[in-house]
Amino acid sequence: MKKILVIFILSFLMLTLFSKTNDVSFQNTDIKDVLMELGQLYNSTIIFSNDLTGEVNVTLYDVSLETVLKVILSPLGYSYEKIDDVYIVFSESSFSYFVPHVYKPVNRSAQSIVESLGAIHSYVVGDNVVVYCPNELWPEYLKKLQDIDAEEKNIIISYVVYYIKNTDIKKYNLDHQKLLDLIPVLEKAQFVTNTSGFFVGNDIKFSTVGDITLNADVKSNKMVFSVKSQGDFVNYESEISMGIHRSVLNGSFGKFIVLIKVSELKSIVEEEKSKIDYIPTKSFSFVYYSSNDFKISLSDKNFGVFVLKDSNYFAGFNLKLVDDFYLGAMIQLDQATNLILTAKDKYFFEPIFVELFGSFPIGISNLGGMDGKYLIDNLEFGLGIGMTHKINKDLLLKGRIEINKDLLISGELGTRYLNYDVNMYFDSRMVFGIMLGFFW
Repeated sequence: MKKILVIFILSFLMLTLFSKTNDVSFQNTDIKDVLMELGQLYNSTIIFSNDLTGEVNVTLYDVSLETVLKVILSPLGYSYEKIDDVYIVFSESSFSYFVPHVYKPVNRSAQSIVESLGAIHSYVVGDNVVVYCPNELWPEYLKKLQDIDAEEKNIIISYVVYYIKNTDIKKYNLDHQKLLDLIPVLEKAQFVTNTSGFFVGNDIKFSTVGDITLNADVKSNKMVFSVKSQGDFVNYESEISMGIHRSVLNGSFGKFIVLIKVSELKSIVEEEKSKIDYIPTKSFSFVYYSSNDFKISLSDKNFGVFVLKDSNYFAGFNLKLVDDFYLGAMIQLDQATNLILTAKDKYFFEPIFVELFGSFPIGISNLGGMDGKYLIDNLEFGLGIGMTHKINKDLLLKGRIEINKDLLISGELGTRYLNYDVNMYFDSRMVFGIMLGFFW
């Protein structure tokens, strides 16, 4: 208890000794003059825009700079933010020209679009993208958002360019790193001239006019910028590489701070594949056996059709009824009265799975002769067990073995790489086969 009390007393003394306080008094004094005098009195850097207006009437005793700023700024509609040892004053309505606009994505997620934009004021709200920008820029931004939302792969380059005069940099003693750290709040305070936006595509030429004129050209894996503001200009060239790029460029009368984010949105198909839980929904496969038989299949996650040659030619289908239970049928092509019903169920115990399967032939021309003995003699069934092992998100190894009522043993060993499947088949009759498949 004594130790805690000692620490508390020491902390209080430290705060008292090192917290700088002063008496201040201002009568009918312009807010800009007050801020300059406070900077000198407290030996602190206070940055503010020349657009600030208002008079200050206040007398305070033994107060810190933070207290004085709160008291004098609030009645005038201003506030401040402290970054390290620098105080930046801004109006609460500084961003009033930024208006929220809503875009509802069609193909992509709102999150992926916002992450690709980076440098502009955009946020995810539910399933929507909310972009803060002046009304006059929204039609242009909307078109670009629709381009980003397309299914194709796209390069997105978003940018913010700031300009600050050398006289202001010298006045507030802003070094290179401090300038980068302060930029977001300096923008809020309207202390720096800035422009922002984004462009989309693989062969981009872009121009914008305003307080900062920007010309951009993207070609041969390079970005070339020409930036002008207030009679000053600078050229900037950079290799295109994914990520965020920050540069402070020297003009003749000031500095241009260039923040660029380069990102790539994959095509919709590639984006889906990159998800860990992605399962292709459509497939095509061809199996050829050493017995000169074959099977061709085309399916999606719920329905499939196939053609089979197994001593005779068959055509059939499989239909997913629930979970991993499939019911199917196939008919002998050269004798349409022979129909075979099939069923298969699969149970997963990661990484192992178990299959139960069965089939039953129906002689359509002899339905009256299908008694119990016919059922027992002709019902086929079997059990299979298999395992899958994922090496990485692109490569999967798998194997399975099964046995049927007649004790015929068969198996498969295979691999899936990206969208491609290759399986080797073998059975106890010494029949071998190879399966080639494609998924999308």
